[in-house]
Amino acid sequence: MIPSPATPEKKEDRRVRRTKKLLTQALTQLLQEKQINEITVKELTDLADMNRGTFYLYYRDMFDMLEKIEDGMFEALDAIVSLHEHEDVSQQTKPILLDLFRFIQDNQEMCRVLLSPHGDMNFLHRLNEVVREKCLRMWPLLQKAGDDTGFEYHYSFVVFGCAGVIRAWVNRSCREPAEQMAELADAMIRRGGLAEAE
Repeated sequence: MIPSPATPEKKEDRRVRRTKKLLTQALTQLLQEKQINEITVKELTDLADMNRGTFYLYYRDMFDMLEKIEDGMFEALDAIVSLHEHEDVSQQTKPILLDLFRFIQDNQEMCRVLLSPHGDMNFLHRLNEVVREKCLRMWPLLQKAGDDTGFEYHYSFVVFGCAGVIRAWVNRSCREPAEQMAELADAMIRRGGLAEAE
């Protein structure tokens, strides 16, 4: 079947996506130098080479823009986790780790700034809560009666350890392939401490 010509609505959708992408790229660049409350709409739109009116078509202010970007990232992460919800990740973590590292690699610039000193602390808190809730559902072997303490320690070790690995990886511009990082993180989780990936 031959594709039909794009409708005006579809063309507009492409323009909207392109505009938002340019604004996001400009915001990512500015967040490498300063915190969100120090960035003005004028500064952002000047860098993105568009007028402020265009910005206000999509966002109320800088905080609304950052929140919407973070919401989009959480939706994507939730979709990734949902693909693995019926797996026992307490036994096999590599498949979900591989998908997560691929997502981070695809969004490395935004991940780098959100995990940097100029990043949004609320993003880190929200990410921590989301991961904790997913782990409670997906680690059935750690939810035995009377094993709450064991879960908390194991969860803290895995999550904060992985967060450190991810931060180091994005700060190195994701030099290593996502597959290698997933193997390394999987080995660390299963064995604890520094372990060479198989």
